[in-house]
Amino acid sequence: MKKVLFSVAILMLSCCIAMAQTDPKVLKQAQKDVKAAQRLVSTQGADLNEAQKLVDGVMQYDEITTQPDVWNVAGNIQRKHFEAEQQKLYLKQAVDYNKMYNSLYETYKNFFKCDEVEKTAVDKKGRPIKVKYHDANRKFLLESRPWLINGGVKYYNEDKNNQEALKYFSLYIESAENPMLKGDSTVVNDTLVSQIAYYASLASMQLKDPNSVLKYTPLVKTDKSVSRYGYEFSASAYRELGDTAKWIAELQEGVKKFPDHNYFFGNLLDYYNTSGKYKEALEFADAMVQRSPEDAHMQYVKGYLCQNLQKYEEAINAYKAAINLKPDYAEACSNLGLIYCQQANDLSANMTSSFGSAQYKKDQETLKGFYREAKPYYEKARELRPDKKEMWLNGLYTIYYMLNMGPELKEIEKMMEN
Repeated sequence: MKKVLFSVAILMLSCCIAMAQTDPKVLKQAQKDVKAAQRLVSTQGADLNEAQKLVDGVMQYDEITTQPDVWNVAGNIQRKHFEAEQQKLYLKQAVDYNKMYNSLYETYKNFFKCDEVEKTAVDKKGRPIKVKYHDANRKFLLESRPWLINGGVKYYNEDKNNQEALKYFSLYIESAENPMLKGDSTVVNDTLVSQIAYYASLASMQLKDPNSVLKYTPLVKTDKSVSRYGYEFSASAYRELGDTAKWIAELQEGVKKFPDHNYFFGNLLDYYNTSGKYKEALEFADAMVQRSPEDAHMQYVKGYLCQNLQKYEEAINAYKAAINLKPDYAEACSNLGLIYCQQANDLSANMTSSFGSAQYKKDQETLKGFYREAKPYYEKARELRPDKKEMWLNGLYTIYYMLNMGPELKEIEKMMEN
């Protein structure tokens, strides 16, 4: 009985294999259809839609899809569509942009597949076939590659379609690593890849796809003009993925590289504060200063961290160190003035002495002392950044009011009214 069942199983398997093979007559017709599609593509004014139907009809046969001819003609059909719309653009005629860019996208996909198949295809005797499509197709892809950027920009800016925009930005970036184009001098020396990666990251951010963001941020980080956003986007992606360790690591690296970019230490401070990790915050600040003691930005960041943790004396010392290293550091001047005002506010909130008493007078003098300390730093910030009123306007108003400086106060009041 077992032997009979085994024989039946073998018979069924043989039938399945036989069924999987394409009927020779059908296969012969499919090959004719590929050649017919090739003739249509090479004929001026021929019906490309008919050629597409012929190609679509034979794609179901494995024997056909392992031949480069079908992928080459499929690519050339789309290429013809692209060039037809491109010609309309040059002639200032109505252009179907969706068709133009989609055709270019499909051309790339088909030519890449053609090249892949052409390198592995063999003839009836099992010998590698002669490569005949590579050079011409490669030339077209290299020449048309900038149009992928145009497509991405159109969908990103005009259509607000991040999914479509990402499709073109991604193909532009990834095509540089495709064996068909990799190593070409125009690709190797391409300075736009990191910029396109920036837009691909933006589109991915808006699509709320953190894994896609992380795919492109390494390239963004290589471009000085947008590098800080590479760290910002990757930090945000790690946070969305719930990877706290990598999120914090990106923020810390971002603070070190871009201390003036508020995103990093703003989020880092928020993390330290909400998680109660004050010791880690100060250790991080100290490590930054020890790493680059002559870097004014590092001193500033330490001051900023200490200030937010209400370590005022340490913050004052750090800000003064930053100003000594960089006398025109307006942000450090403004924050230093703010610290003295914060100390004045703290003293005022905790004063318990009776009005007119000796202690009250002493406290008032101490209070004014804080405002006197703050005054030159806010004035210096105003001198350095007169356009950035948020850095000094409110501070000087409080100081001039508390120190009874009439003319100066009136000037500030007028500015506030305006």
